Amino acid sequence: VSCNVSVDKEQKLSKREKENGCILETLYCTGCSLNLGYVYRCTPKNLDYKRDLFCLSVEAIESYVLGSSEKQIVSEDKELFNLESRVEIEKSLKQMEDVLQALQMKLWEVESKLSFATCKS
Repeated sequence: VSCNVSVDKEQKLSKREKENGCILETLYCTGCSLNLGYVYRCTPKNLDYKRDLFCLSVEAIESYVLGSSEKQIVSEDKELFNLESRVEIEKSLKQMEDVLQALQMKLWEVESKLSFATCKS
């Protein structure tokens, strides 16, 4: 998984409803040993799509960075996202939206002139 998440090789039979015959391995945090979810190792035919699938428990996950198996864990003193950064992001998005609308208007003008020119000829 990653250096921050480990897989317990002890296999367990799933006790969840409709998962009869599923064999799981527990995913846990290497740092604090918190249970993070399961890997389905053996499944009946109707659940084959779950085989070798990593299922994370939403309640146990505080944050997840896409591609994080390639990256190091973010130290707790660094905030990934806060109110100030959200305001800045929203401001940038608004500016990009304004530019996109202006470009859209210019494109519409050019297309109108082109269609008008083709109608004349």
